[in-house]
Amino acid sequence: MLAQEEVAVPVGPSLRSDGTSRTAMETGIFAAIDVGTTKVCTILGRRNGKRGIQVLGHSTVPCSGLRKGNVTDVAATEEAVRESISQVEHATGHRIESAFVGITGSHVSFENRRDRLEAVGESGVITAGDLSRAPESLASAASDPGRRLLHAVRMSYALDGEEGIRNPLGMHSRDIEVETHVVTGGVAFINRLVRAVEKAGITVASLVLEPLASGLAVLTPEEKERGALLVDMGGGTTDVVGFRQGRICFTGVIPVGGYQFTNDISLTFNTPYQAAEAAKLNYAGTELQASFADQEISLPVIGREAAVRVSRLDICQLTRERAQELARMIKLLLSDAQLGDPSGISFVLTGGASNLPGLPALIQRTLAIPVRHGVPNVRGAIPDELKDPAYATSVGILVWVATEYVPRRNAIETNGNRTTEAASRNG
Repeated sequence: MLAQEEVAVPVGPSLRSDGTSRTAMETGIFAAIDVGTTKVCTILGRRNGKRGIQVLGHSTVPCSGLRKGNVTDVAATEEAVRESISQVEHATGHRIESAFVGITGSHVSFENRRDRLEAVGESGVITAGDLSRAPESLASAASDPGRRLLHAVRMSYALDGEEGIRNPLGMHSRDIEVETHVVTGGVAFINRLVRAVEKAGITVASLVLEPLASGLAVLTPEEKERGALLVDMGGGTTDVVGFRQGRICFTGVIPVGGYQFTNDISLTFNTPYQAAEAAKLNYAGTELQASFADQEISLPVIGREAAVRVSRLDICQLTRERAQELARMIKLLLSDAQLGDPSGISFVLTGGASNLPGLPALIQRTLAIPVRHGVPNVRGAIPDELKDPAYATSVGILVWVATEYVPRRNAIETNGNRTTEAASRNG
């Protein structure tokens, strides 16, 4: 199946006149859950206008059940999800039964396919019904028992050999091919994530690729049109998504995130992870200043009563080396993305781990192109505390539900948006 199924998402005490519960699809209220390597963030929101969102409540709790974006401890993940949901329910008075859940991890992969649409244009012109059909070859390609389709986003069409057509609705042709950005994930990894959320009492309405969600929250339409690479640095992974001519065209995952920066400090100085995390947040950075050599911090040592005194310069040297490694990996992905002349694209860095002091400047020097530090910037009403790179994915999932989600079987995402037929019916 190439589209998201229609799923009722009951939320809260809102009732119909007969006393039965109304679903979120009826009330316009929905929940988003970002299950990250270091935290679980839940946001409850509703549509605000045609393409805006209004946040009703949110909660963030620590999570220790994932490694590099993949669930390794279902029980710990379930507990974090349950606590985050409970806090939002308590704060808003709404009961959450279903949610849209972000997904990433090294198991995620993509391909750009070109397939022929069969039986198109038989009425004389290409209709919305024609465009909603999924190519049979695409459906079979997504049926690998070890993989599960996450997104099939239409990039462009070719009619009678003429390429680069964005919307062929109303045109005349019976020879039409479609180029599709297909994102799949490993079934075993997906099942563990879904199991953890469902054990917390929440039905998964749909899975949403996290870097795609972040792109919706952070990138401007002009950036996506001109060409953009969004790099979302999370706790366990750095997720990458590329846009060209307004269309998603590249997806990638680097298995390095904020966790690795902290772990370097923990292993080097034999200090507990929590102490290393505090040292990173308070003292680390990518710039080496001479004055740091005279600044020392105290770190507890595993298995010893006495603490160790560590130079701040040594802390920054560790994080700088890890940042340089990450920058080189991003540079390789930028080449793979084939977005054209790098000097003409927008490079946007976001995610909680991107808040490391000096990191945007270091990456900019490595890539030799301007780097913008991106925060959620969306239509509607969101609290100031969510206007931070750490919440790009969480806010982006809400935006995806409000603007991209098609609650209809056999619908296909087109250029990252709904088909014209679905859009006219669903607003």
